[in-house]
Amino acid sequence: MRKQPRLLVFAHACGPDAGSEPGAGWGMVMAMAEIADLIVLTGSARIADIRKWETAHRRPNLEFVEVPDHISGRLLRWHRIPHFLQNQIWLRKARKRALEIVAAERIDAVSHVTLSAYWIPTPAVALGFPSIWGPVGGAVTTPRTLWPLLGRGGALQERLDRWSIKVAASLPATRRTARMATTRLIQNRETRDALPSGAQENVHLLNHALFNETPETDFQPDGRYALWAALMETRKGGRIAIEAVARTRSDTKLVMVGDGPQRQTLEKLARQLGVADRVEFTGWIPRERAIELMQGATTVLFTGLREEGGLALTEAMYNARRVIVLEHGGAGSIGRRATDSSRIALIQPESVDSVLEQFARAIDQHFETAEPEPTPLLDRNAAMQELEEAILEAIGQRATPR
Repeated sequence: MRKQPRLLVFAHACGPDAGSEPGAGWGMVMAMAEIADLIVLTGSARIADIRKWETAHRRPNLEFVEVPDHISGRLLRWHRIPHFLQNQIWLRKARKRALEIVAAERIDAVSHVTLSAYWIPTPAVALGFPSIWGPVGGAVTTPRTLWPLLGRGGALQERLDRWSIKVAASLPATRRTARMATTRLIQNRETRDALPSGAQENVHLLNHALFNETPETDFQPDGRYALWAALMETRKGGRIAIEAVARTRSDTKLVMVGDGPQRQTLEKLARQLGVADRVEFTGWIPRERAIELMQGATTVLFTGLREEGGLALTEAMYNARRVIVLEHGGAGSIGRRATDSSRIALIQPESVDSVLEQFARAIDQHFETAEPEPTPLLDRNAAMQELEEAILEAIGQRATPR
């Protein structure tokens, strides 16, 4: 019987019952723990939640090691650059701890899970062991055809992001990371195409959101409605959802889950378009309740303008009847994996008017057809098989069929 491989994992952002990068990191770690024994280096932000989880769940093949980090959360909210600097400071500390571990423990490979972008260098590829880099994102930008949805401030932010990423991606350490990785897990086509020459081999297109863990719920249908769930900021495209519903038949209802700086703007837009009575804003609600709303929705809308992945999207595709997705970036990569093409509408990111018309037509079509059972639209077993193949490829073994 083959012994499970033993991996040292860099997972700066990682934590149970979390969203965004920490949630994605947690899903990846839990998936990898089904395949290998893990020692996970992680930051301070979620360590209390992890220790609480460890108390309730005994996993002898999974050990978390805290590597502290100390940078102001207010500073980190400003831009990508403070995130980049914080991550590099943390990785220096994590490298020292990693060297202590590999000197004392048997390790078969080193993996860098989060924060993971093609413009962020990592010491995981230079410890003298086979390395698994990713899933790596970081190359998705808003299509220029949709820049009118960003507004003046959003377009300026887009330009600043593109410039800062270009600078970070050109650093020698960053390019060295891409070339030295033994196996590369890539979130989306855009990131794959952004890799430097010499880093195009041993690439697996595998989005980290596919391993998202969703809570079990007692499903109770709430009625016929379209659902949108996200942080209410410009890049999430909430305006698309409201304007598309305004173009649909008059009884279509939209439920918008979430909050954020764009909420008042979106509420005002609904009033201006005469659909305020058809758009419900729930604010933040418990995750379990959001899953129930997905299960009860006629269709779930994903309008993100530059998504590297999409935890809410995979939650919907594991739980909802139908989804409508802007086919761009990570959301497009996930959407193309749907097991039933009749229950997913992939919207092409053409002009703003074209996108609104495509969403409106898809919403009407979903409301006019019989409701299918909410069977999963994603095959997690297939994703797990691909992950196992990538891990074993890095250490020179072959996966066995699941």
